[in-house]
Amino acid sequence: MVTTLHRDRSPFRLLVTGEAEAWLPALEQIVGSRYLTPYRAHGDEELLGLIEAGWPDAAVLDDAARWQLDALQLLRMIRRVNRTLLVVMVTGRRDRHWLEAALQLTAFSVVSRPLQLEELLRQIERMMRRLDEMLRGEP
Repeated sequence: MVTTLHRDRSPFRLLVTGEAEAWLPALEQIVGSRYLTPYRAHGDEELLGLIEAGWPDAAVLDDAARWQLDALQLLRMIRRVNRTLLVVMVTGRRDRHWLEAALQLTAFSVVSRPLQLEELLRQIERMMRRLDEMLRGEP
């Protein structure tokens, strides 16, 4: 669980797009609502609005989502609003320039498609640990 100055012991709030959406029922069953509150973003405007409002602790962006903006453009806009939000990028691309751009925009990680449940769980666990370390002020 994540503890912040503004909320005590609330579940980890995860914003998801694309392939990650298919795993929401499994996440709710395996992890449970006590520890994780996932939310499916229905468009780039909604996603950016939730991030501007400070709702998510982390996000999973899929470059296959058919929205107005592509995943890298979304990540650029996210970074203008929130420099520290943990963002996992899901992609089928192997293009070195795309991967470098994602990492330069401080993506938490880049995961290859198809996104498997085990990999998504691993990424969520890593993000929870990173957020916990950040909140505790640990290096």
